[in-house]
Amino acid sequence: MRSEGKFYDDKNFPRGFNRSGVFTISEASVLENYGRIMRALHEGTTQPIDESEAQFLAEVLGQQAAVSEFGKCWLKYLNHTTHKARSYTLCVSQRANNGVYGDDDDTDSGSDSDLDY
Repeated sequence: MRSEGKFYDDKNFPRGFNRSGVFTISEASVLENYGRIMRALHEGTTQPIDESEAQFLAEVLGQQAAVSEFGKCWLKYLNHTTHKARSYTLCVSQRANNGVYGDDDDTDSGSDSDLDY
């Protein structure tokens, strides 16, 4: 595959592919060195000039299974940049104390007057 200069994606990976925690060192190197041509082939702005680029294009378009390092790497990149990542938030809600945790015999009416704020 030909190289057309360094490829950076400051929008999605502002610290670089190496420091993103998403890509291996070799994947980050492939993206950085060949990402421009891979993007151009995928978007259709450039036509493949050899068999490796034609195979890459078939892999990323889903015409054949991704077996090349270029195809796997670009599909992983697309997965992390085009699919909205799910985020989970842990929420704590206060439950009313209705004796679930055992019956206490203390006569406190639930007043917090003895707490220091």
